[in-house]
Amino acid sequence: MRRKFAGLAATLLGASAVVFVTTACWFIGHRPEVPQELLKR
Repeated sequence: MRRKFAGLAATLLGASAVVFVTTACWFIGHRPEVPQELLKR
C-alpha cells in the first residue's frame, strides 16, 4: 500500500513539474512571446 501511494505521489508531482516547466509560468497555458533578438540565428 505504501509503495502504491509513493508511486502515485511521484506521478502527480512529476506531472505538475512538467506542466510548470513547459509553460514557465504559474498560469497554465500562458506562453509569453519570445523577443526577436533571441530568435535571430
